[in-house]
Amino acid sequence: MGAKIIVLGGGFGGATAAQKLDKYLLNDDIDITLIEKNDSQTYLTELHEVAGNRIKPEGVKVSLKEALEFTRVKIVQDEINKVDIENKKIYSKTAEYDYDYLVIACGSEPAYFGIPGMKEHAFTLWSLKDAEIINKHIRDMFKKAQYENNREKRAKMLTFIVGGGGFTGVEMMGELMEWVNRLCKEYKISRDEVKLTLVEALPKILPTVRREHLVQKVVNFFNKNGVEVKTNSMITSVTPDGITLKSGEEIPTKTLIWTGGIQGNSFVANIGLTTDKKGRIVVNKYMESSNPYIYAIGDSASYVGEDGKPMPALVESALQSADAAAYNICASIKGLPKKELKLNLHGNMVSVGRKFAIAELSGIGGLSGYPATFMKHIVNMHYLFGLSGLGMCAQYIRDQFIDVPDKGKLSVIENHVAVTTNMFWLSLMRVFLGLMWIISGIQHIQEGWLSSVKLSAGASAAPMQNVPAWYGWFMEKFIFPHAIFFQSVITLSEIGIGLLLVAGLFTFIAALGTIFLHINFYLSGMATFNNWWYVITAIAIMGGAGRAFGLDYYVMPWLSKVLKHWVRRKKLKLNVF
Repeated sequence: MGAKIIVLGGGFGGATAAQKLDKYLLNDDIDITLIEKNDSQTYLTELHEVAGNRIKPEGVKVSLKEALEFTRVKIVQDEINKVDIENKKIYSKTAEYDYDYLVIACGSEPAYFGIPGMKEHAFTLWSLKDAEIINKHIRDMFKKAQYENNREKRAKMLTFIVGGGGFTGVEMMGELMEWVNRLCKEYKISRDEVKLTLVEALPKILPTVRREHLVQKVVNFFNKNGVEVKTNSMITSVTPDGITLKSGEEIPTKTLIWTGGIQGNSFVANIGLTTDKKGRIVVNKYMESSNPYIYAIGDSASYVGEDGKPMPALVESALQSADAAAYNICASIKGLPKKELKLNLHGNMVSVGRKFAIAELSGIGGLSGYPATFMKHIVNMHYLFGLSGLGMCAQYIRDQFIDVPDKGKLSVIENHVAVTTNMFWLSLMRVFLGLMWIISGIQHIQEGWLSSVKLSAGASAAPMQNVPAWYGWFMEKFIFPHAIFFQSVITLSEIGIGLLLVAGLFTFIAALGTIFLHINFYLSGMATFNNWWYVITAIAIMGGAGRAFGLDYYVMPWLSKVLKHWVRRKKLKLNVF
């Protein structure tokens, strides 16, 4: 057996490091183990959506088994509590593990800055359990408030404070801002009774966003929706019944959600490696710690680039540092030159509820509103695709837009889009559309489309009436001179698309083919307005109609696994189940 490599932590950084190690050492005899205390990875940057009841808890879980499928990585569910650097061993309560190289990707934890009562009385948003606790607590406050007659007690229950105006704090307040509107209606409480406050110690919220006008848009959006933003307002103490600010102001509340700072995981800080003042492991440009056999990545690492800027706590940072660490472990094993980490971050994005966001993206600039919201969803799916493939992206869409816990939060259009239907009924439409294509193709064969010219400027089968000038030019120059060829392509395409639709095989592609053919028929004058039902039906069946009484039910999962195996193992394997 070759080198033993252990990755501690199954977040985006840890899972990516394990994937990259398997890739870079594809042809080497090695042992890669990923140790994670949970049975799945949690998408930490989306926890506010669970806390604010936008998505269900399952929506932030990523299966490590699927993420590491077709790799040699062994997944061990365990919690490590000790590292023996000298003897290259790590320990849990029940087991010990040997390593030659160790990658630490244990993330971070909330920093309380010694504020009295903060750790004891504030809610944190740093795990799925935290998010679920916050969700339950907020609903409980409304349940209790509806029956509370004491004015002061009721006011405390309906005052919600988020401490910290960074990305997490702003996103948490955005979700809370939208959810309380629904809760007020549900529990018959006036929205005027609910007080929402975002408290930030610095002069502005979102301090890492460079474009001031974007920050101001967030502030304006909060103000418009009844959220008070307090800057230059440091929290100095916390009790079960309220908070005190540096100014001396006291705010009675039963709810403080603390997002004001992070530090290295306490386990990481006590390993015995060189750490910074926040307890994160100091690493060099190769992601090596003070011990050359231990690497740290993501939030566990303290790295300052050549520009003097520290590596920010972002998913993108975790992914890039994971790749660098994996590459350099490979280089160390093979005696090759190592590669420096060159962070190439593409910007910042922050959502303020479901309908508003801001984005500061390199090459694009500043975005706000729905364009920024769209980009945030795209980036989230990009990360999930890189980690676990198309299946995880499809699941993300379902979690965000269809299988939501509280559809009352959606817009009117989103509510109707989120209505699900049994695919059985769409499968009937799919088969009918397929039969119509087959019939059309057979008719064209009977009319001689495979043997004699039917497409010409004077042919009755293809009248050149009301044809756009540019399309008429295209037909005169390319279609008519090669009429038999294009007639054959059209006829065989009709039959082929029809057979695919009837069989429910590659339904999405067949639906796209339907749309393409019909648009061409319409432009050439071969179809009328009444034939647009082809297009409408094709769009309707794109949502998975081939998975009900169709071959896509079997073929698409198989094909997805075949492609994943080919990408990760560089080999084509058909028997992947």
